[in-house]
Amino acid sequence: MSARRDTDLRRTVAAPRLWQRLRLPAAVLVMLAGATAIIGLANDARERFQQLDYIVTDGVQTRLSDLDGNLSQFASALGVTGSSPSPAAVRTSLRQLQEGLAQLDTAMAEAGVLWDPAYGEGIARLRQFERDRADLIAAPDATVTAAMPGLTRALPHLEQAVAELSATASADRESRNLENRAIIGSSIMRLVALTIGLVLMLSAGSFQLLRLYLRSREQAEAAGRASARLEAIFRISADAILVTDWSARVIDCNRAALAIFGHQRERLAGADAMELLFPAELQGRQRMRVVDALRNSDPRIDGPLRLELEAVHADGSRFPVEVSLAAARVEGEDIIVALMRDISARRRAERELTEARDRALAGEQTKADFLAVMSHEMRTPLNGLAGSLELLAQTPLDPRQRELVSVLRASAEILLDHVNSVLDIARSEARPSVAEMVDFDLDRLIEDCIANQSGFAAVVGNRIDHRPLTGPVGILNGEPQRLRQVLLNLLNNAVKFTRNGRIIVESEVQGADVEIRVLDTGIGIAPENLEKVFDDFVTLDASYERRSGGTGLGLGIARRLARIMGGDLTVQSTPGRGSRFTLRLPLRRPREELAASRGSDEALSVLLVEDNDINRFIAQNFLESAGHRVLTARSGLEGLTAAQSRHFDVILTDISMPGLDGLQVARRIRDGGGPSAASRILAVTAHSLTADPGALRAAGIDGWLEKPVSRDALLRMLRHPAEPASPPVEEALDTARLRELEDQIGPVALHGLIRQMILDGTAILERLAALGFEPPPEEARPLVHQLAGAISTFGTGPLHRRLRQAQEALRTGAEAGPHLAALPALWDRMRTALEEAAPDRPLDTAAPVRSSGAL
Repeated sequence: MSARRDTDLRRTVAAPRLWQRLRLPAAVLVMLAGATAIIGLANDARERFQQLDYIVTDGVQTRLSDLDGNLSQFASALGVTGSSPSPAAVRTSLRQLQEGLAQLDTAMAEAGVLWDPAYGEGIARLRQFERDRADLIAAPDATVTAAMPGLTRALPHLEQAVAELSATASADRESRNLENRAIIGSSIMRLVALTIGLVLMLSAGSFQLLRLYLRSREQAEAAGRASARLEAIFRISADAILVTDWSARVIDCNRAALAIFGHQRERLAGADAMELLFPAELQGRQRMRVVDALRNSDPRIDGPLRLELEAVHADGSRFPVEVSLAAARVEGEDIIVALMRDISARRRAERELTEARDRALAGEQTKADFLAVMSHEMRTPLNGLAGSLELLAQTPLDPRQRELVSVLRASAEILLDHVNSVLDIARSEARPSVAEMVDFDLDRLIEDCIANQSGFAAVVGNRIDHRPLTGPVGILNGEPQRLRQVLLNLLNNAVKFTRNGRIIVESEVQGADVEIRVLDTGIGIAPENLEKVFDDFVTLDASYERRSGGTGLGLGIARRLARIMGGDLTVQSTPGRGSRFTLRLPLRRPREELAASRGSDEALSVLLVEDNDINRFIAQNFLESAGHRVLTARSGLEGLTAAQSRHFDVILTDISMPGLDGLQVARRIRDGGGPSAASRILAVTAHSLTADPGALRAAGIDGWLEKPVSRDALLRMLRHPAEPASPPVEEALDTARLRELEDQIGPVALHGLIRQMILDGTAILERLAALGFEPPPEEARPLVHQLAGAISTFGTGPLHRRLRQAQEALRTGAEAGPHLAALPALWDRMRTALEEAAPDRPLDTAAPVRSSGAL
């Protein structure tokens, strides 16, 4: 045994020597790493210097100067400067302005500011003038002469736009120069910081090496002392220590092992520990427990391995022992070290504690029964007292008597509230009831609870709102009475601790659970009190002049009820900024799905999967106006996730979407076996050529419509999914469809949609024009799809048909140029029709273009 400990000592002493051999290579590596970092940062700074560009807007300013000169010539041609007006000179000036604008676009594109909103308004005004006057270039003199007054009036606006663009370009140049100087300064500061850091690191490393060198001389002495301590521990330990091989043969033991088991050292040495120290009938089972524990555990991860076994004394008496095991390998030999402790006294103490606990529980049950009965008996006279005081207040009283009655009524109400809370907790502990599981509408229950507390909230200046994050949850199966009690408690608590603020109730489906969160903007809770608020008889209100009273039982009862229902209630809060209580419950759908028995005119739960913002907004309004509950998804992946998390009666999906298209979404829903695997799946498409009926049915789609989709057609498809699609409208704009939209969403919303459609369509056509109308299919396809999906909302037949043809050509590799070249003229017709048919509001189409959100 001493030889083995000497070997361990030698290994302990050798460890610092290994580190001493590695010190120099480690220091060299650190220096090389620091030098490499400095060189890399210096190269980075040099590259940044080389990449600095101080004149990115010089080309723009040059073109603006040229354009200003063109305007001067234009003024001269119009006779503004005193010269004679000349139609030929006007046409020449207009052509030069047109060329100058084209050169300005090129210069702005090269400078990367073509789509910068700062230039947007000025460029839009110049382009608008160019488009409005482009026909005068080829017009006869008489037409040009007639247009000269209007051109003269427009000239100051053009000059102002050019001046504003020049000022913007100058400011842009200055900001870029400032940015470049900041980059240079940052690079220099990083280089200096890294150099200083390397010097400090080398200094620290040198100090560390010196310290290790000084400490290395102490290692031998420390190792000697450690060996002596281990020897002493092994000798005087009160626990039995056995060292065996893997066949359980005893190699060594300490004195405590001899005393605990009553054997002589000669008897133990070389004996089978399992056969000698444990009962014969338990040897096989306990041996397997020891072997399995040693083989299947890692002390570095699982910690010490402890077992409780039955041992036998030399005199034949039995006693329980706690065994701590560890396997080791010493000089090529596998050993097992076992520390064993007699736990007979502990077992006796555990039995006594168990008996005491049982007696205490019986006493608590008796106390709870008594408290429940007494609380109920107290509430009855208190109700009578409160009612009598109410009647007394209605009789003729002098001011002093009325004041006393008011005090009595307030005191009675507070006492009755306390007794009611105590009764709730006492009844739940004494006789936990089993609530009946029933079907109920969660959304309506939440709205009822909000309505119940809205009056109290308004008195103290609060507002309560409901925010269904994943749409209406619908019908659930559960315990509505308990849930209502929890929600009313949370809302009442939020109202009491909030003044002139806002309270929000959020509902959200998360996988197999539903979360209801109550958020307020009140006084909040200190971090050390977040769990205390759920303790019984704890009140933490130290503000609002103690206007918020209570027994301190409400939140404790609410958490009990939440856990009885299989969920939990938690809280997050920041003092002074409000609190958020989160109620999480298992999502239990009705035992019999209501959708199976619904008639064709009943409300349905619909999942709407549409990547275009305008189409999604319109379809959602169509469906909700008919009473259906709608949850929207912006992509195929988002829709698939929603369908796999809850049941929908109908899934309405677009076919052409980036990423997962409608066919893939339908196929994965059918094959996934989720809650909506058997639901009806309907589809809409902006491209009838891709709507192959065989492919749609093979993907599990029950019915489909071709865009544009009217409200009647959509609702009819919900009732009869196999109904054939309506033929496309061939007019430039279906005014009847536009009026239907106006009746559905109102003129203000329709005006906004038309404005956004014009901005989006103009931007898309400009991007297609920049590609040269012979673009790579991978670049043009998403633009064409986006425009086709957006305009289908307004029933634009000819443009829609041409876009579908372009989509098909881009998809199959056919020639798409003729289709794309025809788009600008069709777009002008559609835009004019939209502006004429819009509600009586001015359309500000010069605003910055914003993406429609379609993918």
